[in-house]
Amino acid sequence: MSTRLVLWDLDLTLLDPAGFGSRMIGPALAEMVGGEPIMDTSFAGRTDRAICTDLLARNGIEPREGHVTRLLRAVAERCETHGHDLLDSGGGPLPGAHEAVGALASAAGVHQGIVTGNMRRTALLKLRLCGFDGLPDPRLGAFGDHHADRADLVRGAVATARTLGLEVSPGTTVVIGDHVHDVRGALDAGAHCVAVATGRVSADELRAAGAHAVLPDLTDVESLLEAISALTPSAVPLPHRA
Repeated sequence: MSTRLVLWDLDLTLLDPAGFGSRMIGPALAEMVGGEPIMDTSFAGRTDRAICTDLLARNGIEPREGHVTRLLRAVAERCETHGHDLLDSGGGPLPGAHEAVGALASAAGVHQGIVTGNMRRTALLKLRLCGFDGLPDPRLGAFGDHHADRADLVRGAVATARTLGLEVSPGTTVVIGDHVHDVRGALDAGAHCVAVATGRVSADELRAAGAHAVLPDLTDVESLLEAISALTPSAVPLPHRA
């Protein structure tokens, strides 16, 4: 039987970043524009590459690859220097997140990866700061510095899993996220989506976007396992938790 690939979004799904990213992007962008930057673009649910591309254009800088890469690198360096700001500002793991990851880690035939709008460096930093010890597996990750479209993140993660010898397909892949962009990215890539209403999007909006299952949060691990199992019946059965 096929194995399952569970792909986690990070911000407002596994952890609360408490605005960390936007606080790091602003000063990095200010250095590039030489003054107070225009920051009026949407951040929620989007990839860092898409956000930085938009911000450069809004600030009169041609969003060529070199400029986008320069800004992404500057933001990553600032995040690593000021990582304490995430926790100092009230960020951290969301309720039930560690337990959910742990339950899936103990289930046979499940591999956990990452599909996040965060660039790789900041994603791994956030996971470390929030106490996630190597899970989800960053080797199975697709990150926001590589793609602007979230569906490409899902496709990339599935392709990477296959190169590592895992028998996975879009049909045995479940994305867990909090935003309609997570839902649409999963659906566009042919994967399933379990949405959690832990962000700024309501459960009704997540259902309307096409989420296959919607949970209020991650605190009910049994409901999460049941939802994943129901969506991927061809994979190795998940254990029932007492």
